[in-house]
Amino acid sequence: MLSFQGMAQPDRPYGSTFHLFNYRQNSPAILDAAIMESLKIGEGSIEWVYPIAGETRPEFTGLSFLQLDPQQRAAWEEFWPQSGTAPSWDAVARVSSAGIWLLIEAKANHPELCSSPCGAKARASLDVIERSLAETKASLGVHRFYRWEGTYYQYANRLALLHFLQKIGVATHLVFLYFSGDRFPDETPCPDSPASWKELIHACHLTLGLQDQHRLSPWIHDVFLPVSAPEGDV
Repeated sequence: MLSFQGMAQPDRPYGSTFHLFNYRQNSPAILDAAIMESLKIGEGSIEWVYPIAGETRPEFTGLSFLQLDPQQRAAWEEFWPQSGTAPSWDAVARVSSAGIWLLIEAKANHPELCSSPCGAKARASLDVIERSLAETKASLGVHRFYRWEGTYYQYANRLALLHFLQKIGVATHLVFLYFSGDRFPDETPCPDSPASWKELIHACHLTLGLQDQHRLSPWIHDVFLPVSAPEGDV
């Protein structure tokens, strides 16, 4: 069992952040096995970069988990606004034996998947975001009339960052952790099964104009876990 004493942990026993930390602390083998099974890369083990026991740090944002060379840095500064709030990652890990990074997003309720629309205010920033989303859509065969800056914007910008990382040669997989069976005091709608999550994910894909299988699909993984891990993990 890991000890996360000293880390800034969720102060409420529900929500995706709580369940992610709970698995990392109490059921790490189950979490790691579920992610590794989804990757289908054979042998290897997950090395967590965030969150890890005994370390207090904020979430990684944008590409802050990487050491970019000057050429990659210049490309990143052209691809995404460097002011404002960059996309943040619930967790970051890597499988060194396979030479890949894992960018992890956790969800426990329906509104988390929908997300808020793009919040950029400056016209220059909006132009950059719109251009990069349009580039990503074109690479995935999505018609330009599908609007990615509205509902499901968070999901869309994660696809854009994955697209960019491929362009600059950084082997990366995007992992969505979907927790089933959560309960919020205000009765926030929470899927109670993987089947319920899959319906919502399909709706997300339809809204964004995505086929269920597209060019980035091999590097995107949906992992479904109950909010309470089965007993017996070590």
